[in-house]
Amino acid sequence: MHHIYLTERKITRYLELLNLMVYQVRQPLPPFRFQAGNDAFVASDVDDSHWPVITPDSSWGGARQEFTLRTHFTVPKDWRAPVVLLLPIGNDRRDVKAFKSDCNCVLGMAEDDLLAFLPLVPNHVEVMAYIDGHAYQAMDAYHREILLPGCWCDGHQHSLALQGHIEQGPALMGQPEIVQISQSTRDFATSARVVLDVIQELEEHDPIRVGLSNTLDEAFRLLDLHEPMGEDFYNSIKGAQQFLDQGLAAAGPPLDVDVVAMGQAHIDVAWLWRAHRTRVKAARTFINVLRLMEQFPEYHFSQTQPLLYEYMEQDYPEIFDAIKQKVAEGRWEPISGMWIEPDCNLSGAEALARQFLLGRAYFREKFGPGADSPVIYLLDAFSLPASLPQLALQAGLKFFTTSKIGCSQYNRLPYDTFRWQGLDGTQILTHLNTIPDADGRACNTISDQSARAILGAWRNYQEKELHSELLVYYGWGDGGGGPTRELLENSRRLARHPGVPRVRLGKAIEFFERLEAHAERFPVWNGELYLEYHRGVYTSQAQLKRANR
Repeated sequence: MHHIYLTERKITRYLELLNLMVYQVRQPLPPFRFQAGNDAFVASDVDDSHWPVITPDSSWGGARQEFTLRTHFTVPKDWRAPVVLLLPIGNDRRDVKAFKSDCNCVLGMAEDDLLAFLPLVPNHVEVMAYIDGHAYQAMDAYHREILLPGCWCDGHQHSLALQGHIEQGPALMGQPEIVQISQSTRDFATSARVVLDVIQELEEHDPIRVGLSNTLDEAFRLLDLHEPMGEDFYNSIKGAQQFLDQGLAAAGPPLDVDVVAMGQAHIDVAWLWRAHRTRVKAARTFINVLRLMEQFPEYHFSQTQPLLYEYMEQDYPEIFDAIKQKVAEGRWEPISGMWIEPDCNLSGAEALARQFLLGRAYFREKFGPGADSPVIYLLDAFSLPASLPQLALQAGLKFFTTSKIGCSQYNRLPYDTFRWQGLDGTQILTHLNTIPDADGRACNTISDQSARAILGAWRNYQEKELHSELLVYYGWGDGGGGPTRELLENSRRLARHPGVPRVRLGKAIEFFERLEAHAERFPVWNGELYLEYHRGVYTSQAQLKRANR
């Protein structure tokens, strides 16, 4: 029946409509004023009256340009929480055109009116937001809103400064706004999105799939959509949510499989940007982690590379102090014990030993004995030498996890959980990430916390007969970013969702301590962990080989 009535496509379109209606009340901000350069004009009393004004739907900035944008906002006293700043400051014109066309199909509104609904779509601008002169949160392609605490929802005017970098200019300015969120609408849309996601991953004749489809279809029939954004619609959300919750409870059990989801943010210290930008990328990532921890008490975060923590000490001491507090609370896991996530092939054993020596000493000094995790986590390693187990164990680390090893072109490693044996016979307990890529291979570095990712990780896992608990990583990386509200919401709803593994937010050490109790049952892999996908990447860099020798 559902394929005849195109239920999944219908719900997909309804969800696009609901995502617009989450923004219940909107008020435009005054246009931003623009100043190029890397001077941070972020204090509340900066005179920006002579700066150029950037009007909505206009181009601004240039490629690889640093800048400051300034405006102000006032939240009406009669607004109810939650209230957010929505700042579409860097949309590409093609994204805007596609968004307008899509929304016109859903709402039947004229294009000139649709810009009011323009959210922040993936862009090429990264900023740190300062409110009344204080760094509060970062914004990038994945972090789209600034949730305002009650102290700024007081009817008074507050300064807003965005200090950042535009990678590929010019950018397109949307309409910055203060928005009152309909939390019940957002909660229902999130629940429905996850249910639809699960439906699309289950087999057609699976009874759980049938039950979920019936429930989701009927829940949307309970919404009053005669007048989008009208009072009757918002009043109908509660009944639809209750029906959906009841249907989920009756649809069936989750799979008897547990997935520990480790929040992370892979930050390349040197890649496609100048070195000083690594410092601000780390700061923007970490301040967003701290903000999200306030909203999601179950959220834990694991971060490698003491060098990045040292940057915070030097440049952003307030952020560093907040990190220390989260480490003390057990919610932030300093992990890996290596000064940076190193290349492990060109580097000799002496260099790797120094990585452990410097990294572990820093963690002990700054966070106290035992605060750092005995887990080596190298998300983006290009292959791993057989000397690493011996070096790691001598440095006091006994567990190892990585991604990408499943990316080999022809010969996948035959194990995902195993005892990795080094040159001298040393063994460390190892678990590989099995999140699927677009082709289904165990080759994705991070999870988007979708049903496809979580189910795919279990389907790819090669030790099913030995163990039923997996570790996955989530949170945007390479240039930082980390977990988002959407990823955390997905995780929360997958905790006990019918038909898929149980998802629990946690830390790597918690997973490995349970795994260690069963270590003897797992196979042994002797020698290096070789990644075919990156073979030959060093052959053009003979000078680096000579320097390392």
